[in-house]
Amino acid sequence: MLATPILSTYFGRITNDGTFIPVKKRKPRGKKPTVEELNSQIEELKTKISELQKEGPKETIVGTREREFSSKYERPILTALSMNGRIPYSVLKKMVNLGETATIHQVRRLEKKYNIKYLAEIDVSKLGYLQFLITVKFTKGFPKASELKDALFKEPRIQLALVTEGEYNLIMYALAKDSKEINRTIINLRINLDYESSWTMSPIEEDYCFIPLREGFVGLLKEDLKKREYAVLKELNDNGTMEFTEIDEKYGFDKGASQYSFYKLKESGIIKRITISMKKLPIKYIGMIFIELLDYTRVRMNRSRLLSNFLEYKDQSMINKYILIDDIFAPQNVVLYLPIFGYGELERASEEISELNLGAELKTATVTNILMGDFCYRRFDNAYSIQQEILEKEYGFKPVDKIDYEETGRHKKLRINYKVDIRGVQIGKEES
Repeated sequence: MLATPILSTYFGRITNDGTFIPVKKRKPRGKKPTVEELNSQIEELKTKISELQKEGPKETIVGTREREFSSKYERPILTALSMNGRIPYSVLKKMVNLGETATIHQVRRLEKKYNIKYLAEIDVSKLGYLQFLITVKFTKGFPKASELKDALFKEPRIQLALVTEGEYNLIMYALAKDSKEINRTIINLRINLDYESSWTMSPIEEDYCFIPLREGFVGLLKEDLKKREYAVLKELNDNGTMEFTEIDEKYGFDKGASQYSFYKLKESGIIKRITISMKKLPIKYIGMIFIELLDYTRVRMNRSRLLSNFLEYKDQSMINKYILIDDIFAPQNVVLYLPIFGYGELERASEEISELNLGAELKTATVTNILMGDFCYRRFDNAYSIQQEILEKEYGFKPVDKIDYEETGRHKKLRINYKVDIRGVQIGKEES
């Protein structure tokens, strides 16, 4: 007869001091998953990964703070650059309450983000030129865009040409010294654009912002300016941050001649300021509102409301509500140009003006193609606008505080033995 085996069980151990330490119970092992269960788990993981990829990367707290920090300074910096594109960093940093290095970083970030171009704002009326709006309605057939461009580029007096949907097919902004000159310009255009069409021409006045000048037109100004003044105006119209020493070297002028000529042009008002234009903005199209003033008594009664409407800033926008406002004198109209970022904005802007009770008829148009030239996209400080001046002087509005953007803060160059850029920062010290 076989003996029954004795089974031993381990309950723990006793230490030297007599303490009993029980054994830890092991968790029972679960059964291994089947192939079907593993495949199911893999599919669930794939689904979760796909959902996360659609959501995109989660922004970190650091990233959120950096974005909020940058956004806080965008508008004041863009406004300062719009009012004085050559403003020194030593002055700009005080305006935005940042250190100089942080200010430099923010400016260069914005230059890249919005593809900022620096240019001179030139008042051609000081050189004897008048502004005209030419509208065209083609009644039989419509020329191709290539035909229009060929005809328009030959005429340097045309600064802006727009294909539009609305009452007109083609709208042009032109400069000429008198009615004879603008009439000759229109005749030449009609010869080159041999299509049956109806043309109108009206003298206008820029009341808000401006149209940048084409290089071809600047060439016409050569006979109206001294050689040094022409060279400065020509170069700064193309690149508003060009160093005066570079202009001196390019044209063989004595050292300091270009800088002297620049300030003479500013004193005369021919150059109003060096400003900016943002070339990279999420604009869907340019809208136009034509305001035909019919009941001038009601217009006078509500004019202050209209001027106030012009000066409003769009929420969260980096540029002004209107990019150009023109007065037309025959017949008396106002033309508004505004950037459209979203659906229904043009209609809402038109309704706002209709509600001002101006006794006016409103018509809208949309720009479908900019054939030639461009607008200036910036954030102008409306405290310096003609509209604000009228509201204060004629309607008793409270004067608004004005920032001195012309404060130079210029370094004493005799003490500097290295090259600096137009804002007083050592070239090579920071990445451009």
